[in-house]
Amino acid sequence: MTWKVRVWNCQQIAMATWKYLNQPLFDSNKPMVGKISRFWYCYKISMLEKCLKINTISQRHYTQ
Repeated sequence: MTWKVRVWNCQQIAMATWKYLNQPLFDSNKPMVGKISRFWYCYKISMLEKCLKINTISQRHYTQ
């Protein structure tokens, strides 16, 4: 594993931890997730949904 991948992994974990600690406590629209493992699962799903919403064409594999 290269150092860039390690730095990226650390940044992702730090961002998820920051979002976990800064959850709204008494929001009726988005309830707080108390279990860290459940929060991590929901965080990964939300990141995947965010990536799937991006409508871009890959420049590397685009051939026509």
